[in-house]
Amino acid sequence: MINGDFSMGKKNKFDVSLPEKRVKKGEGTLCFLNFEFKNVDLRTVKRHLLILFLVSLLTKFIVIFATTSIFHSFIDLFDIGFYFEHAIKLVQGQLPYINYNFDYPILIFVPITIALIPALLLQNAMAFVYSFQILMVLCDIVTILCIYFIGLRLWNEKTAFCAGLIFATAFSTAYFVLTKYDAFPTCLLMLAVLFTVYNMNTRGYIFTALGFFAKIFPIIAMPFFVLYNAKTRSLKAEIMSAGKIFLVLCVILILPLAIINPNVIQSYIFATGGGLGIYVNTATYTLYANLNEVLHLGISSGLVSLFMYGVMAVALLLLLYISYISEEREPKTLLKVLLCAIFSLVFFTKFHSPQYLVWFTPLLALLVADDLVKIILFYVTQVFAYIEFPLMFGKYYVNLNYTNPAGSAEWYLTLLFFTLQYLALLLLMYVIIRPPDGIIKKIRAIISGN
Repeated sequence: MINGDFSMGKKNKFDVSLPEKRVKKGEGTLCFLNFEFKNVDLRTVKRHLLILFLVSLLTKFIVIFATTSIFHSFIDLFDIGFYFEHAIKLVQGQLPYINYNFDYPILIFVPITIALIPALLLQNAMAFVYSFQILMVLCDIVTILCIYFIGLRLWNEKTAFCAGLIFATAFSTAYFVLTKYDAFPTCLLMLAVLFTVYNMNTRGYIFTALGFFAKIFPIIAMPFFVLYNAKTRSLKAEIMSAGKIFLVLCVILILPLAIINPNVIQSYIFATGGGLGIYVNTATYTLYANLNEVLHLGISSGLVSLFMYGVMAVALLLLLYISYISEEREPKTLLKVLLCAIFSLVFFTKFHSPQYLVWFTPLLALLVADDLVKIILFYVTQVFAYIEFPLMFGKYYVNLNYTNPAGSAEWYLTLLFFTLQYLALLLLMYVIIRPPDGIIKKIRAIISGN
């Protein structure tokens, strides 16, 4: 609820010593999405955004240089090559989901088609690669915009700028922005978050639903948006509003294809990973390897995977319950439950691509920006993620196995690395979340029957 109080309760560390800033007459105050920030001048915002864009671009150039010239590793263009192969099929008159199966939702063809145009004009495959990378960088810039303006609702302009700077310098995430497609659905998700925290509910639902047709995972935000918006409107009305938008997009984007070829649904079934084995860079395999190979408990990998999925289900239900019983409509609480939900999808599954880090990095940047310890932990996890891929891939592990024999020093080193990586992520999540005492007391009271 907009009431002019943006402090979100307890002040953060960066707020304590900052006197209230009054904008001088003639400088111009910021008005964004019908929301006026009385103590934020427009000139400061423009300067902040320009710096963030430049830092973001510089980070990506540094990542390319460091990866190839310092660490002598590689820029992974496998996925972009895969996209190009299917772009060529469009030129040949073949339609995805109709003439051939395709493992991604339909909106992936938005950047694919746009990137194909320069390649056709120049008759050069590398033109597609560079065009696709530029599109992903543009999506990343939109995400930075979202982070900054969401940060203004959470904190003040200095901490909002800090959040944007943290994301702009997230070097491991920058690597995946340049090599994968995930910056696009993440951009859609962050636009949905932006509109939701600025009380534009319908736009939030639209971009969440569009995210589902880009890479599915953004749809996890929909129930949390509904419960958040229901604090000022009836829950039934919000469910109906979100449901109508999702249904309309299904009719437009899926139904025509499904009528021609019902197998179109496979692009969504594939995303669940049901037919995949357990990837060794997952928390699931790391737990299994510690229990079975180190402690010799004889527990099967299937049982560990089942346990992890059970924990995910419990975690998601708990997050929904917390969102339901929460009485205050606070953007910061919304961001925390969204972060936990997306993190749960990534952490507890049996398959894992390193670029999934992109999905929740913007939320991490927003929620660590108020505390130096959190910021340090954030960059520690970025270091782990960058070592995981590209530096360790192929040398120490591939998708389904460690490359060194079980029991060898290199095998134990690989296991130790993933163990420390996931412990660092869990520690970061803990220091970010730390739920309010009131929520914990409510849950304890319900469990005890009081």
